[in-house]
Amino acid sequence: MEHVTRYVATYVNREGIRTLMTAAQGRNTYASAEAAQAWIDAVTANNGVDTIKRVWGDHPQFDVRPCPCYPGHFDPQTVWFGEWIEPASPTQLTA
Repeated sequence: MEHVTRYVATYVNREGIRTLMTAAQGRNTYASAEAAQAWIDAVTANNGVDTIKRVWGDHPQFDVRPCPCYPGHFDPQTVWFGEWIEPASPTQLTA
C-alpha cells in the first residue's frame, strides 16, 4: 500500500494497546518526530493531572511513533502501534 511516513503522538490505552492520542486525521500527524514530541510536551505542560487522567487514563505512556499515512492528506493508515503488519490484500481475505 502506498504511504508516506509521518510521526504521531501515541499513548497506551486502558486495554494496554498503544494507539493515537488524537483523531486519525492528517492534521494530527507531523513531518518530524521532534514536532510530534513538541505537541506531547505542550499537552503535558498545559493540562493538569486530572485532565490528563480523564482523557488518557491513570498512567498514560506517551510516545512518538512513525506512522504510515496516505500521501497528500496524511491521514494515518493505522491507529495501532505494536509490530507493524502489512494489511492483507483483498484477494487474501476469506469469509
